[in-house]
Amino acid sequence: MRLTGSGLGCPTWPMCTEESLTTTPEMGFHGIIEFGNRLLTFVLLIVAILTFAVAVRIHGNIKRLSLPIVGFFSSAISMVLFLIADHIFVGIAIWFPAMALFGILLVIRVRETKKSGIVIPAFALGLGIIVQAVLGGITVLTGLNSWIVGAHFLVSMFLIAIAAVLVFRALPKPIKPISKVAKFLAWPTVFVSLASILAGIIVTGAGPHAGDANTPRNGFNIEIWQHLHSYPGYLMLALISVQLFFQLRLSKKLFGDLPTRVLFILFLVTIGQATLGIIQARLGVPALLVGIHMLGAAVLAALVTFQLIFLRQKNNV
Repeated sequence: MRLTGSGLGCPTWPMCTEESLTTTPEMGFHGIIEFGNRLLTFVLLIVAILTFAVAVRIHGNIKRLSLPIVGFFSSAISMVLFLIADHIFVGIAIWFPAMALFGILLVIRVRETKKSGIVIPAFALGLGIIVQAVLGGITVLTGLNSWIVGAHFLVSMFLIAIAAVLVFRALPKPIKPISKVAKFLAWPTVFVSLASILAGIIVTGAGPHAGDANTPRNGFNIEIWQHLHSYPGYLMLALISVQLFFQLRLSKKLFGDLPTRVLFILFLVTIGQATLGIIQARLGVPALLVGIHMLGAAVLAALVTFQLIFLRQKNNV
C-alpha cells in the first residue's frame, strides 16, 4: 500500500470511514487497495485457524486444551466486536490482555506433552495475525507514522520465520551431516540478517514511499542509511558463503541434502537482494524495485530461519 500511495485509502480504523465499514465509490482506487488489504487479514486468519485446528487434532489432548482455546477465541471475537463498535480502548485494554492470558495458558498446557511441535507455531501464527491487524489499525490512526509502519513490517518478518518453523516441524526431514563451522555461524547469520532488516526499515522510513503524499518521513539521510543498510547485508553474504563452503566440502553436492540446498538457495537470494539494492539506490528507489526488494526480504526471512533450524540439528561433522 505504501508503494501505491494507498496507506490512508481508508482514513480510519477499524471502520473504513466514520460511517462505513467498507470502502465507498468516492474513495476510488486507494480505498479499494486499503480495504482489500484488510480483507486479506481475514483470509490469513481463517487459514491460520484451520491450521491450528489440524495441529490440535494431531496433538490429541483436546479436552486439556479446550478451556484456553475457547477463552482465547472468545476474547478475540469480543475484542473485534468492541473495535467495530468503535470502543477501541475497551477492546484493546481489556480483551487483548484476556486473549494473551488464555494464549499463555494454552502454551503451558501444550508444552506438558511431547506433541507441542506444531501446535505452538500454528497458534503463534494466528496470534501474530491478530497483533498485525491491531498494529495496522494503529498505523492508520497515527497517520502512517514511519516507525509504526516499520514495526508492522518487522512483525511480518517474524510471522514468516514462525511459518518456516511450522513447515520444518510438519514435514519429514532426513538427518544429514552438518559442518561444525556452518552450525557455529548459524546464529550470527540470524543476528546479522536482523540488523540488515532493521537498517532497511530506517531506509524505508527515510525514502519517498510513505503510503500517502502528506505523511512525514523519519528525517534520516537516505543515502547514508542505504550504505549502513548494505554493510550487514554484505556481512551476511560473507557468513553464508563460509557456511556454504564448509557444508559443501562435507556433502559434495549442492542439492545433495537439505542443509546444503537451503544454504545454496539462501546464497543466491542474498546475492540477488544485494544486486537489487544497488540498482534501486542508483535509480532513486523506484516503487517496483522496492516492492521486489521487500519480497526478497520476506524470502530471506524464511530461508535464514531454515538455515538456523537445519544447521542446529545434532548430527555434526
